[in-house]
Amino acid sequence: MPYPYQVFDAHCDTISEILDSGEELVSNQRHLNLEWMRCYNGYIQIFAAWIDEKQPNWLVRALQIIDCFYAEMQKNKDSLLLITDSSTLQRVKEEKKIGAVLSIEDARCLCGSLANLRMLHRLGVRAITLSWNHDNDVADGTFSVRNAGLTPFGKEVVKEMNRLQMVIDVSHMTRKGFWDVMEVSDMPVIASHSNCDAVCPHPRNLDDGQILELIRTGGMIGLNIYPEFLTANGTADLDDILRHSDHILSLGGERILGLGTDFDGVPKLPEGISHAGELYRLFDKMKQIGYKDSLIEDITHRNFENFLDKMLKNEKK
Repeated sequence: MPYPYQVFDAHCDTISEILDSGEELVSNQRHLNLEWMRCYNGYIQIFAAWIDEKQPNWLVRALQIIDCFYAEMQKNKDSLLLITDSSTLQRVKEEKKIGAVLSIEDARCLCGSLANLRMLHRLGVRAITLSWNHDNDVADGTFSVRNAGLTPFGKEVVKEMNRLQMVIDVSHMTRKGFWDVMEVSDMPVIASHSNCDAVCPHPRNLDDGQILELIRTGGMIGLNIYPEFLTANGTADLDDILRHSDHILSLGGERILGLGTDFDGVPKLPEGISHAGELYRLFDKMKQIGYKDSLIEDITHRNFENFLDKMLKNEKK
């Protein structure tokens, strides 16, 4: 019997990892594989192509990861469906398939060209995290030396992503970059794998002003389960994850809260979760402490599903 939950996880680095390790998506020693995803009543995963800035050619690296993604899609075509528009999102739910959304983590792979952005969109990419931890020619990341925001090219990227109905991801951006995006974008945005600075002060976490802006504009925030972003001492358990969800809910964020685990992008996970097959323990804990079933469904999958559906239909904020 599958666990009585559905999952929408807004961020993992699994495809990037299995490309380098030679493993497969169906079964591996990573945090995420299809065997664990099949443990639930439904699963939609945003798979990120993480662009390591140390790679000699960032666009080639992105294409290699995307090629690996499509190879895994082909091997598992009976159970896995790529979501590129609203109709395929609906098919995932109706046909009880595992849904996959392709994203890029670090827009440096655009290499200063909107043509590359459009080509990645044609290849099925539907979301881009504009920066990673450092500077690129689109925006500055969390640990940027410049500590600036969107570049002039970055503003063009945001506008073109709006036109293409692509999801803009502000995780890893500087505070200034976040607010630049909010000013330029005509569409809601997501922080796919970020937590609350008020609960755990960390440059990767969002302050209350940012969270309230996501609430106001109809964006999304995905809870990151990396212990370093959950507690000051870097060790965490399920209760620590829920402190962050409780804080977002206290601000009125019941419609913008989801999951962004960061599976296979972090070196350790909190006590109680060692891989995707154990996410149900977090959901059981939500129920145990009094979260209503409808709220659990919103957080585990429904909020991100609704957001993605609206974005793919190009419903502006």
